[in-house]
Amino acid sequence: MVDPNIKVEKEATVIEILSLLHPDAKKNSLRRMVDHGRVMVNGEKVNRANTKISVGVILTVLSKSEGDEKLENPSNLIPNPEIIYSDNSVIIVDKPAGLLSVATDRGESDTMYDRTAKWASENLKSPIHLVHRLDRETSGCLIFATSLEIRDMLQKQFKNRSIERIYYAVVFGKPTTSSGIETTRIQETKDKRVRLVIGNKRAGKEAITNWMLEKAGSVHSLIRIKIDTGRRAQIRLHMTNLGCPVLGDTRYGRGKTSVNRLCLHATELTFNHPNGKKIHVKSEIPAKLISELNRKKL
Repeated sequence: MVDPNIKVEKEATVIEILSLLHPDAKKNSLRRMVDHGRVMVNGEKVNRANTKISVGVILTVLSKSEGDEKLENPSNLIPNPEIIYSDNSVIIVDKPAGLLSVATDRGESDTMYDRTAKWASENLKSPIHLVHRLDRETSGCLIFATSLEIRDMLQKQFKNRSIERIYYAVVFGKPTTSSGIETTRIQETKDKRVRLVIGNKRAGKEAITNWMLEKAGSVHSLIRIKIDTGRRAQIRLHMTNLGCPVLGDTRYGRGKTSVNRLCLHATELTFNHPNGKKIHVKSEIPAKLISELNRKKL
């Protein structure tokens, strides 16, 4: 039987210590131990998997029955996803803005993955696998697969650029032309930030953003965007480089908006289903984006 008490000999996070105690367990399982109130440090429960523990501290793992009863079934607290399309192979959901696609090392308990996994378990009796991601601030179409084989097949379509991805963005100002292609390369820095590569054609990775002016408002514009590549923050960086930053972009644009969200939405996906059929799905542009487009003044 594994000793549930560990005396910390080297400063580490809770999840790193749990990994030593349960080397074969998956990180999500270890995070659930924390979420369920089963991990104690010097007699007090911890609620974050990335909490740093000092040398000499005693970490204790409680049994399932000793965990927090209120969190015994935390999935009941997770909202259901909005399903756009589903069958026994593929699930496509409409991700809301502000929700992570999948948990980070911090062990967030409510993500699009968690919501969809709960739904798939209850309705399809199936596990799920994330095929691609949307930035936390971006809403719209997100694909999950029900097997690793299907996930790999769909990810191959992303890699060879056969999946068509359409976004809509409300941007500041109006482009000088009605359409165009942004091809400035994007580089990820050592601190995990991304930036455009200006002047160096070999640095960074290729990024291709096709855009078209859909509608011009008094001060803002609605842009239809098709991306050939899926670099992190690609659309936001390219629209800023165009001189029309996405509204609500607090990192690369002009800051917050009155609707308190990034005005970027993944509207359409077209891809080859594992059964050979062409699938096209669509999510309507959120009302908040249209509201921001229709603003009469800054």
